[in-house]
Amino acid sequence: MKPIKTLLPFSRWLLRILVLLWVILRNLEVIQGMNLENQHFYIALALVIFSILLFAGGFSSKPGLTVISALFLTLIFIYKIYLGFVPQVNEQQVISFVFLSISIYFMSSANK
Repeated sequence: MKPIKTLLPFSRWLLRILVLLWVILRNLEVIQGMNLENQHFYIALALVIFSILLFAGGFSSKPGLTVISALFLTLIFIYKIYLGFVPQVNEQQVISFVFLSISIYFMSSANK
């Protein structure tokens, strides 16, 4: 059976929307707390900013914005995995790996 290639742009937009919604819903409370002395505030703020830029990059004909924002999202998710690393696999690590893989996907494919 052949793949349905016409669904590829739709699935890319779903991934962009998923990243944006998940990051905003997950980090909105931390950002609203505005604790400037907490490291988690800056991580949450960077996640929100770069996920918005990843979404906005989909509207651009050039891949630069998508690639740069996906690169920073990749680095942030790697850092989050490093911060929350425990020898046993937990839910937060799995979610971070899923979003790490989505970020790497956009970094490698951009706006095809």
